[in-house]
Amino acid sequence: MKSLSAIFEYVDTHFPEMYQELGEICAYRSTAENEEDRNQVRDFLCRKLDSIGIIPQQYPVENGNSIIYGELSGTDPHRILFYNHYDVVDGGDPKTWHTNTPYCLETVQDKMYARGISDDKGSLLTRVHAVQAILAVERKLPVGVKFLWEGDEEIGSPSMARFAKESRETFKRLAEADVCLWENGRVDEEGHPWVRYGVRGSCCFNLTVRTAKAEAHTRLSAVVPNAAWRLCEALATLKDNEGRIAMEGFYDRVKWPDQEDQKILDEFPYDADMEKRNLGLAEYLAGTEGNEVKKKIYTEPCFCVCGLDAGGLFQKPKGIIPNVARAMLSFELVADMDPDLVERQLREHFCKHGFGDIEIESWGKNVPVKTPVGIPFTDQLREASEIAFGKPLVIEPLQLGPGPAHLFRSVWPELPIVGIGPGNNSSNHHGPNENLKIEDYKKAVKQCIALLYTYDKESEEAL
Repeated sequence: MKSLSAIFEYVDTHFPEMYQELGEICAYRSTAENEEDRNQVRDFLCRKLDSIGIIPQQYPVENGNSIIYGELSGTDPHRILFYNHYDVVDGGDPKTWHTNTPYCLETVQDKMYARGISDDKGSLLTRVHAVQAILAVERKLPVGVKFLWEGDEEIGSPSMARFAKESRETFKRLAEADVCLWENGRVDEEGHPWVRYGVRGSCCFNLTVRTAKAEAHTRLSAVVPNAAWRLCEALATLKDNEGRIAMEGFYDRVKWPDQEDQKILDEFPYDADMEKRNLGLAEYLAGTEGNEVKKKIYTEPCFCVCGLDAGGLFQKPKGIIPNVARAMLSFELVADMDPDLVERQLREHFCKHGFGDIEIESWGKNVPVKTPVGIPFTDQLREASEIAFGKPLVIEPLQLGPGPAHLFRSVWPELPIVGIGPGNNSSNHHGPNENLKIEDYKKAVKQCIALLYTYDKESEEAL
């Protein structure tokens, strides 16, 4: 058995090739609208798995995106499942990027910039590169690994949801593991790695208001109903004067923090003032400050009006009364909330307030998932993180972004799901200048390597 330092040295020595692969995978514009690039990124990933001795398998989904899977046994029967996604959101206006391009990986000082570098292609490759490094040095793994990747997480994982439902036994076999490492995590400004013990839930809705059969001139505004006004009036009913969601029964199923969860939250080092400065805000909503910011973000559900559209204003100015208005809503949920119940509450709320004519299209439903911090895996993860980062692990109460973790729990109810990865507090997912720090990437690879050995107690002489 060679020492763990030899495997770490492989990572440092071969990082230029790893960087090149990061550039290649980020060059694919694998958005929901770009089928060709999604096909190309799948080909890239299958070639990569094959190159390190893992036979890739694709499971097609009708009218959707294939699930990519690969596995390799270890000397110990334990198995770790790595979940990631290969799709990204659109890169947006290149002029808003420091590099003037979202899809060409560039390094500025110590950061790598590209769409998908953090969410989620960089995190995906940290795990592949970790397995590659172990196999290159040791020729075998200490524990078994499984890779399961999907291609439309950013639009609510419809393909994987369909696959999990229609091919339940196959999905159950693919998802079988001792622990699932979720898509990503964070490294803070002081270099401490974070781990997340839960995944937030969500449900999204497209709203449409229709009034007259066609647009009308503004001179008729006194008598012709305005779809934009009607939509705004409807949206205004969703919150009360204190800013709480006003749908009847909305908070009834919220599982508020117990003593253990409250202790984790209290110890979690969330810098609300720094976040406020980074966002350029004078103050948070309702003047929220200090620990109350952390409490609201991590323990309370919320909703966002993500976009409004009426009258074609951004196409060209015109003095008309809009006859169609649209909005997109996103509800962010915490345990033990049910997205289907939230949808019923939304429909009942609009009917109750006289807006039963609003068309509601539901999509992107994810049930929130929580993993207990006290599982034995936590001690092994602490040890691996200390080895790779040289600093203590920080426990984040849950991943704030939603995801399809409930699909895995639907076939393995007790599966521990925790998130680690190379993201940082300013990785800027979904926005311009998405980034990862080079050193965080290398250390995240080494964290995965060390974890595979700490998880196999018989291989601890490598440490």
